[in-house]
Amino acid sequence: MKLSVFRGRSQRGIGMIEVLIAMVVVAVGVLGISRMQVTMLRNNQSALLRSQASILAYDMIDRMRADRQGAIAGDYDHTLGDTAPGTATVAAAQLSQWLTTLDSTLPAGDGGVSRNGQVVQVTVRWNDSRGQEAPLVFTTAVEL
Repeated sequence: MKLSVFRGRSQRGIGMIEVLIAMVVVAVGVLGISRMQVTMLRNNQSALLRSQASILAYDMIDRMRADRQGAIAGDYDHTLGDTAPGTATVAAAQLSQWLTTLDSTLPAGDGGVSRNGQVVQVTVRWNDSRGQEAPLVFTTAVEL
């Protein structure tokens, strides 16, 4: 009989230690899952911004294709960082509207258009780093 009482006493506290270790393992797992969730949300937001930049670049290309002669003549030329042109001409109004859309859709969104003959290069720049890295740039070139 003494032997069974001894075994009961030697087991005291072991269950509590196992529970504490299990709680620590679960807590670490929950923290890991939370971190993965935050990373997933950040990456999804970045993917959305890249998609919007691509769509907006092709929007400008479509605008220039609608006014092909003006685009080839350089009416749509615009340097990154310059202020939006007025609305004196159709090209200036289109460019101004596009730049306003970039600014309202993308964080610190800006755009530029350059040409070399009939090849037009459209550049969209935005800040996706939350102030930690250089702005991202999407550039595409097409022949009008």
